[in-house]
Amino acid sequence: MLNKQRIWVVILGLAAVIIVSCTSQEYSSAKLYIQQDEWAKAKEFLIKAVEVEPENPEIPYQLGYHIYALQEKDWEKMNQSFDKALAIDPNKTILGQGKTVKEFVTMARTEFWVEMYNRGGEEYNEYIAAPMDEKDAALKKAIATYEVSARIKPDEAQSYIMLSTCNHNAGNTDKSENYILKAVKLSPNDTKANLTAGRIFMQKQEFETALPYIQKAVELEPSNTQSIRNLAQIYYDLALLDSSRYTERLEKSIQTYEVAIDKEMDREVKADLYFNLGILYTKADNLEEAEYNFMNALDENPDDIEAVMGMAQVFENAEKWRKAEKFYRELIAVDPDNPVHYRGMSRVLLQQGEPDESLRYLEKAKRLGG
Repeated sequence: MLNKQRIWVVILGLAAVIIVSCTSQEYSSAKLYIQQDEWAKAKEFLIKAVEVEPENPEIPYQLGYHIYALQEKDWEKMNQSFDKALAIDPNKTILGQGKTVKEFVTMARTEFWVEMYNRGGEEYNEYIAAPMDEKDAALKKAIATYEVSARIKPDEAQSYIMLSTCNHNAGNTDKSENYILKAVKLSPNDTKANLTAGRIFMQKQEFETALPYIQKAVELEPSNTQSIRNLAQIYYDLALLDSSRYTERLEKSIQTYEVAIDKEMDREVKADLYFNLGILYTKADNLEEAEYNFMNALDENPDDIEAVMGMAQVFENAEKWRKAEKFYRELIAVDPDNPVHYRGMSRVLLQQGEPDESLRYLEKAKRLGG
């Protein structure tokens, strides 16, 4: 014989499951319209469902994702809907996929942000490659796209780094500064953000302001020679601005360039570093070290005409006339239309007691317009 009491318990239990798992008619209709791509109706019923089921975070998520993001590209409303879902219960599992509201919102924001940020990167590259008469329009297009990426994911520092870079290139100084400061605030341990901030303030000649950002970039990524080179340059710029600390900061600049040389693998970049170090040693009146570094620059890049010029000037300043003559002759051989080389040759020949030859080179310089 059947136990009627047990049957009623089972029936009541099933009824409870049905009641708990059942959604409102509005949300059921909305999901059906989503499946059928009837977006106007889906929006209408999702909005109604939000009112009917105010404690269900799945509904504002669906509204934000399917309607405001995919259909309308209204990123502010998308984020408002996502924030509403998070406020209800970020840890609730939704959509039957084992993921929480927070996970779905993070994935959605990242999905749309990556798409827009990458598009901005493509447009920025187009701006770099564009002819001069097309650059302004290309840059404005990239800026507009990066602005959208920032609206999609306002807490993503990379958007603001690129907005700062683009606005700097466009001459929008205040916007550029505001964006990079926002990027550093959002991501204080981001090497790129700190390096970009430092370089922007360097270009504004605000070296004291730039210094801590570049120092932070070097601290975060000690092998990044770009950051190290910028730090060396700042020390030198600061040395020129403050005569009372000239020697101290010049020495810091020299030390920093030496660190950069040790870490740099690219031979052309390394040649530039040796050349800059040669210039600094010349400024420090250490002509022996200057000569050594200019020679290293030539070893790394034998076609570096600036290094040859540096060598000629170092030997001329050291009154080593024959060595200076050798390098001025090299300069004339590789760059025969530059009057500066002929004037240098004229000076060192005169110092060696050859006035006629000196005059001949001087007249050649004048004929070349120098």
